[in-house]
Amino acid sequence: MASSEHDFIEQNEAGLLSMLQEMVRVPTVNPPGEDYREMVDLLATQSRDAGLRVDIHQVPEKEVRALLGTADYPRYNLIARWDVGAEKTVHFNAHYDVVPVSGAWRFGDAFTPGVSGGSVYGRGSGDMKGSIAALLMAIRALRESGSQPAFNIECSFTADEETGGQLGAGYVVREGLCRADFAVVCEGAAGSYVGCGHNGVLWLEVDVEGKPAHASRPQDGVNAFEAMASMAVGLERYKRGLASSQRRYRDLNGTERNPTLNVGGVFAGGGGDKINTVPARASFSLDRRLVPGERITGVERDLRNALVSLSDGQRPASCSIRTPLRIEPCTVDTEHPLCQSFAGAVRSVRRRTAGFRITTGFTDLHYFVVDGGLPGIGYGVKGENAHGNDERVRIRDVVLTARTYAEFMLRGI
Repeated sequence: MASSEHDFIEQNEAGLLSMLQEMVRVPTVNPPGEDYREMVDLLATQSRDAGLRVDIHQVPEKEVRALLGTADYPRYNLIARWDVGAEKTVHFNAHYDVVPVSGAWRFGDAFTPGVSGGSVYGRGSGDMKGSIAALLMAIRALRESGSQPAFNIECSFTADEETGGQLGAGYVVREGLCRADFAVVCEGAAGSYVGCGHNGVLWLEVDVEGKPAHASRPQDGVNAFEAMASMAVGLERYKRGLASSQRRYRDLNGTERNPTLNVGGVFAGGGGDKINTVPARASFSLDRRLVPGERITGVERDLRNALVSLSDGQRPASCSIRTPLRIEPCTVDTEHPLCQSFAGAVRSVRRRTAGFRITTGFTDLHYFVVDGGLPGIGYGVKGENAHGNDERVRIRDVVLTARTYAEFMLRGI
């Protein structure tokens, strides 16, 4: 990478930090999808400042309502382009939504992006507005240095990744708004690792129905809460099966992991609940993560069968099961020129050997790789406490990530 691009990013650390803090101040909490329009307007301004041509696409109201049951929170996706007349185009994708907030934060509020110990705090600082800031700074560095990338640049800043991405990156790919040959999703690996895929995920929502009654005569009712609790405890046997050595997966970097099941990320009662009533309804969620090699169809069948068996033991209570999200595991060949080229950029900036990994989470990479048929990788900032209190990212890492993106843009594939 030419020294002028290096120097521009290093000398503009304060501007990079300011850009990130501006993004964090917009509380794009999903669900339900707050302040999306404010966010895309801010990103449009920042993209134009980087010399990109910008288009904002609103997802049709009927599609939003069909998926979410309401259109009260519109969905927007931004496409930004820099066409240099190159033969190939690389699409960079990042989501701007963040998960909900709870608890105490270091600077009093999750959307007050304070700085301490070389890190900027705030919801979305690491997941993943820090990567957006790094990407836009990399593009600015090339512009200001008078350099052209080795390929045309196309960016999408999208909604709803935190709830599956169907109206975000999924919409961009379905509608043909991605007109590229390769994809870089700006999360899924960091530091000296390049992301070559992600785990799959299956979300189930279980509703348990009982019969209401007065608490002084519980025998006249059917306690939905007790039935739900018994089912949740009964899933321990299923979870133990996931931990077996036969289900173990060895990642590209040599680490081993198993499929997982998280019970009760969301749980609730029903209408009419009161301390002196037998609860007639209860619900809980399941988050089943799939390692590469597993398939959604078989996993869902087995988990549903386990739930039905547990439910049969709770009669006369009954249960119904919904599936709001299915994403297959996604993997990419590490020998593909895109993976090797990006690894070269990582080595150049990080000054260490670059490795490959498949992230335990899920990202929007599968929309581009599986649905779009593009070679793709994942790489972004290394945040800390993602989805937790005091989420933060080291400013130095944002700088180095910006330099890595710029190096890749200059080197090409």
